[in-house]
Amino acid sequence: MGMFLRTLHLHQFRSYREASFDFSPSINVICGPNAVGKTTLLEAIHFLMAGRSFRTSQIADLIHTKSAYFSLEATFIKQGIEQSLKVFYNGKERKVILNHTSYHSFIYLLGVFYGVCISPDDSALIKGAPVMRRAFLDLQLAQSDPLYVHKLTRFNRAMRQRNYLLRGKNLTTIESWEYEMAHAASYLILKRAAITHELCQKGSQIYEQLSADREKLSVIYKTAAPQGASEEELKNYYLEQFQKLRKKESELGYTLIGPHKDDLHLYLNDKEARYFASEGQQRSFVAALKLAEWDSLKAITGETPLMLIDDAGMGWDSFRKAKLFQYIEGLHQVFLTTTQEMPRGEGISSEKRTIRLA
Repeated sequence: MGMFLRTLHLHQFRSYREASFDFSPSINVICGPNAVGKTTLLEAIHFLMAGRSFRTSQIADLIHTKSAYFSLEATFIKQGIEQSLKVFYNGKERKVILNHTSYHSFIYLLGVFYGVCISPDDSALIKGAPVMRRAFLDLQLAQSDPLYVHKLTRFNRAMRQRNYLLRGKNLTTIESWEYEMAHAASYLILKRAAITHELCQKGSQIYEQLSADREKLSVIYKTAAPQGASEEELKNYYLEQFQKLRKKESELGYTLIGPHKDDLHLYLNDKEARYFASEGQQRSFVAALKLAEWDSLKAITGETPLMLIDDAGMGWDSFRKAKLFQYIEGLHQVFLTTTQEMPRGEGISSEKRTIRLA
């Protein structure tokens, strides 16, 4: 038996005053009408995986309207050992307690247990701004690589300092921040490019399984940095660019080049998916990327990540929906929400636990 979430207790979290759940280590179907807390339950699980919601960037939104805080408590199995995890937030204080060890940042949730979430809003990965695609890559890498989190944090902190100096036209100490940015950026770029290549390969294979169409899926990491450069070459490239652009950037007040400006380009048959893919093709494309992310996390960590699917199959035709359900049967612990119960034989044939919310 691989890693799995055993129990979850929600206290003052969104619409839940108090609720406890026990989960199956295989497929968990969370069913009920709209607005009863199905997606909120997935959101709580996602928060424990990532230290953030997949619905809002404001953590305060997760606090029950009649409360000043929320807390989550979970037990899970990892490497054959039962472990405990608690999270608390009151608008100011952040607390994570993992097996009786206390931390004061949600960043320590990353890598505790792994998972991937597919939701109806994922079409924004194709249609939305570059920041959403960068966040997709960053979250995957952050779950499996603590050094990536460290480098990303240092890059962002150094860039804020550099931008402050640019706006103030005070360039006397700017080189030290540029050095830190270049050092971190070179690592981030190499890791993003490598995971993009992996997602492209795995995603192409999964897309073929999910879709009756014969399009070729491709994913390309777009960066201003030279392709195929080593970490040292990338560091020198960025140092040169930061120096060259200082005068122009001091007029603008912000940094023009770096991993914060990079993007993922998504193609079907060499045409940009955002312009040429149908709704069904876009849903299949994003699902293939997320399922490829699951495969990648499993390969890197040696654990079986959780798979969260909100509004399972919503907007999918019957063929694609059947293929999706067929695929997820091999993913160990799955949580999916639906407005209707799923009888055995309708897409999912393996044993499942149904959690009815009313």
